[in-house]
Amino acid sequence: MKSLLKSFILPFFFLLAAPAANSQSANLRPGFVAAEYADMLWLAFYGMTDSLKNQPFFKLNHGVYERKMRSPEVGLFNCGEIYLRSDSVIILSLRGTVNKPESWIENFYAGMIPATGSLQLSEGYKFDYKFAERTDAMVHTGWTIGTGFLVKEYLPVLEQLLARGLREIIVTGHSQGGALSFLNTSFIHYYFKEKYPDLRLKTYASASPKPGNLYYAYDFEHITGNGFAYRVVNTDDWVPESPISVQGLSDFNPVNPLAGAPATIKKQKWPDRVVMKHVYNKMRKGSAKAAGRYQKYLGEGVGKLVKKSLPGFVPPAYSDGSNYMTAGAPIILRPDEAYKKQFPDDPKNVFVHHMYAPYFFLLKTLFPF
Repeated sequence: MKSLLKSFILPFFFLLAAPAANSQSANLRPGFVAAEYADMLWLAFYGMTDSLKNQPFFKLNHGVYERKMRSPEVGLFNCGEIYLRSDSVIILSLRGTVNKPESWIENFYAGMIPATGSLQLSEGYKFDYKFAERTDAMVHTGWTIGTGFLVKEYLPVLEQLLARGLREIIVTGHSQGGALSFLNTSFIHYYFKEKYPDLRLKTYASASPKPGNLYYAYDFEHITGNGFAYRVVNTDDWVPESPISVQGLSDFNPVNPLAGAPATIKKQKWPDRVVMKHVYNKMRKGSAKAAGRYQKYLGEGVGKLVKKSLPGFVPPAYSDGSNYMTAGAPIILRPDEAYKKQFPDDPKNVFVHHMYAPYFFLLKTLFPF
């Protein structure tokens, strides 16, 4: 019976439910849809398991999903899948961290680089990317590398689907996959902006770390506003609080009171001038020193490890900043007493609040569907 369901009933249901490929009806709706996110969460944890790699169809809460592509493991052990939902919405699901040193190195490679630029990822492969318009927008180096290798795999399949007239895409992932979903949403937006101006993107970044600085977050929220981008956070989960952020004086917009502080301080009377200068220098030097250490250890230091894992990789020049910020509209999953009884804090298990079970428990409690 199960084999019959897989081989006939689900594909038949998929064909009946799917609209014509050139249909302009909007199946991808704005707003947080709990059942839709539940499907994305399931695909992130279970869709990519080896036992399911030969199963092309999945009947979940919000439709039937047909797997169109699974990438090989590329770069620093990244992997992605493309599904076509029965309402002709394309799903790009990006895998999170796996139990490989290289996968963790990608997370720790947190030196910031410009959100528009090029990376030499391997011999013969230079990744040209654009994640934001502003020149002061910065992003995480490790997840930019992951995006570069994934783009090379999924872009041909995505272009084939778009050529059929499909125009709606959900980009999703959990944990590292959530961070990648931010950058890949941005990449797809700018890559296809001229060719497909009617492209509609929606993002579910689940348990995601912070992908870039404030100006990247501004850009992301501008291109995905009005209910089309969400970060889903269990407030007991530490992963969305990372990477560590250091805001320095250089992280403000150019027009700000601190920009003219030295000139203003010079006009003050002694001893006020001495005290104010001392405080200002402490602020400036302290944040600059912290940013320098960030660049030294999480940029240049980790970059050497990445170079060993990726022959032909050329480490980039890093930004002075490390002002990491969240992005997307927040969906807050706040634990209650029932949750705390089922998922108590456990110092021996730092991921107790990060996995599928706690996120799905809170989703069903707070957003029943």
